[in-house]
Amino acid sequence: MVDTRWKVDVLLSGSWRGAASVLLSNGRHRVLVDTGLPHEAHQLMSALKARGLQPTDIGMVVNTHFHVDHVLNNGLFPSSLIYATQQSYDWCRSLYADILNEDGWEKVALKYYPETHDYDKSAANMGKLRKFALRWWDVKRLGKLSQFRWLETQPLPDGLECLITWGHVPGHASIIAHSGEEPIVIAADALLSHAGDDRVLTMIPFNRAQYDRDRARILAFGGHIIPGHDQAFDSPLPAADANLR
Repeated sequence: MVDTRWKVDVLLSGSWRGAASVLLSNGRHRVLVDTGLPHEAHQLMSALKARGLQPTDIGMVVNTHFHVDHVLNNGLFPSSLIYATQQSYDWCRSLYADILNEDGWEKVALKYYPETHDYDKSAANMGKLRKFALRWWDVKRLGKLSQFRWLETQPLPDGLECLITWGHVPGHASIIAHSGEEPIVIAADALLSHAGDDRVLTMIPFNRAQYDRDRARILAFGGHIIPGHDQAFDSPLPAADANLR
């Protein structure tokens, strides 16, 4: 009998700078959620090799969104289908195209992050993140367009659920894997860390109020939660908050 319960394996742990990369598997599918930065490629390949796997064994890559720290090793999986939202794909490609231009990028960035001036250090941090993008962003690393399947219209395999958590960026997708009594929630950047989000080097939320609602919704699921930039943790389901689900 084929085991259809999803198992979770963190290949790259999230940190203040780097994003988590997670392997989901059952008896039929191996799914890699987010692929990290180019300088993490060796670590990612080593983690797969330690599990007796190679890139051709990964049938599907899921990109939660297209910030540089989540997607730039997609090119290591040329035979995999890539599932993501087209909204995030288009939005992030437009963002990087605009902020990598030299002229007036600070003003243009407000189109994507309209709440920038609500944060004390966000303008300075945006400059740092732009330099980070100048170093790493390369659309060729995202994979071929023919590999993509858009989550707006294409479902994930049975037992995997896409939860749109758009406070971080439009079209951001968190992934819920159903396995046993408690869900496994790959929050990605809808929940940067268990606590202390301000220490994580990433973009400010596109919409802070929605980001806070997304975070609360994820925590209300309970179960095993994998943040985008921290160690995984277990969260109980508070009965009083069950209506958030």
